[in-house]
Amino acid sequence: MGGMTAEHEHEQREPTHDSSPAPDDLVVLVDDAGEQIGTADRLGVHGTDTPLHRAFSLHLFDDRGRVLITRRALEKTTWPGVWTNACCGHPRPDEPLGQAVRRRLQEELGVQVDDLQLILPHFRYRAVDASGVVEHELCPVLVGRLVGELDPDPAEVAEHAWVDWGDLVVAARATPAVYSPWSILQLPQLDAERTRLPLDPLPGGPVDPESSEAGVGTDVALTLDKVDDLLREECSWIEGVWSTLAPAGAPDVLGTEPGDLPTWLHGLLGRGGKRIRPQMCHWGFIASGGRVDTRCHDTIVRAAAALETLHLFALIHDDVMDQSDERRGAPAAHVVAAQRHREADAHGSADRFGENIAILLGDLAHCEADRMVHTLPSEMRTYWYELNLELIVGQRADLTGAAGARTDLAHSEAVAALKSGSYTVQRPLQLGALAANGTAEQRKALERYGWHLGRAFAWRDDVLGVWGDHTVTGKPSGDDLREGKATLIWVLGSERLTGEAAAAMARVGTPEARADDIPLLQRALEEAGVREELEARIAAELEAADAVLDDSSLTPEGVAGLRSTARSIAWRSA
Repeated sequence: MGGMTAEHEHEQREPTHDSSPAPDDLVVLVDDAGEQIGTADRLGVHGTDTPLHRAFSLHLFDDRGRVLITRRALEKTTWPGVWTNACCGHPRPDEPLGQAVRRRLQEELGVQVDDLQLILPHFRYRAVDASGVVEHELCPVLVGRLVGELDPDPAEVAEHAWVDWGDLVVAARATPAVYSPWSILQLPQLDAERTRLPLDPLPGGPVDPESSEAGVGTDVALTLDKVDDLLREECSWIEGVWSTLAPAGAPDVLGTEPGDLPTWLHGLLGRGGKRIRPQMCHWGFIASGGRVDTRCHDTIVRAAAALETLHLFALIHDDVMDQSDERRGAPAAHVVAAQRHREADAHGSADRFGENIAILLGDLAHCEADRMVHTLPSEMRTYWYELNLELIVGQRADLTGAAGARTDLAHSEAVAALKSGSYTVQRPLQLGALAANGTAEQRKALERYGWHLGRAFAWRDDVLGVWGDHTVTGKPSGDDLREGKATLIWVLGSERLTGEAAAAMARVGTPEARADDIPLLQRALEEAGVREELEARIAAELEAADAVLDDSSLTPEGVAGLRSTARSIAWRSA
């Protein structure tokens, strides 16, 4: 990848002529939407027309809050001698991101990492070296704390230095040619997220790599890796049972891509996404005194995996109800199924077939989510079913609000809380606290914190639904306006817009709607100060959530994680 040297390991030896490279010699190729489309030999994939593939980039901090920079070995054929970030590499096929980072960090620098956090999940870049070799990578950017003493591989790293973060940002801006092109692109984006970086000195000094505390107590990446592992196991179980039940030839219309429903479900769950709900589960668990190196951690992993699967159910059904054509930059499930129906020249209505298949796919996701929670403690199961009811009530209110052109504030806030804030933030936090046997005081603090952050999350969703960048959000800009959703933006717009903009708002969702109504409303709402007010409300809710943490019984590690995650949620771009 475009980090140090994992992406250029092919430079050290000639490609072999074995037509079947070992799994650890493969990189994962992806399309523009980030979906896996195949694998390629790592030793030969980089050239003058390198295809887009998965990678990662790690920025490593020490116990004093300094950041590590490394200088690429002079014998490297691409970007030799330039300074760059600590470590980069490629995840192997089916290798969790956190596991790939730890593996490559050990190989290149001989150390471990603690407090591993994903900061820039959607970073990608393309750069061309003077030799003509192209780097073209979908490259999530992570940060973490150093564990152990550096022991760099001299074939990879010529030298290294620990520097102050602010000094590095200034130096890279002043002399960009000294640094790798990927790090030059990453640094300003990371600096914009500096409140999430481990810049403060670590209390008590460096972490002992032999200690049981190193990297296992609070690490969110370990939780997310375990969630991904469990999702793969559960999908395999579904596929095994399904194969004994499904009639032969049943998936013919769908074909091999996307395949029958379990295969399709597995592929959608494997896309990853932001994993906000599992992160909330994790930090609710840690903030209530839980640790990832204890048996009760398995409980929160199961709850988090179920939430992620429930979320997929909600997305699939939501797209059918809203007639949304895209999800995460790719065609929505009902669109894919309808297209396969047309290509097979099958009987009946293609659109109706697509919607029916998507509903079944969503039902399968819900079925699997319920299966994952059946072994949870009874109190957590009760909480789970309440969460499900809230989600359904919220969706019903969203549909009836749009149908009845509801424009009152109370309705928009109720929909946001039920459909977004509760099952994304509040409920996952409480599930984490229950798994950790948190106190009543801790649960109350998490409830109040989750209320404020949930509102910020929902309102950020509203902003992205109207003004989001389609290439980042994966959904057409203005979709929420096109559907007439009773969001806070719609409520404020109904109060402020006049003239042609008000007329356009009245036409939305009717046969009189015009093609230019949505761009007109986007501009008019922004000019009327609606977007500015939403941003102010989001900032106020984030501040209120922060204030809850200032005076609470939650653990310091949990508070730090909650603060960092809150900012990534409130100011996200997708």
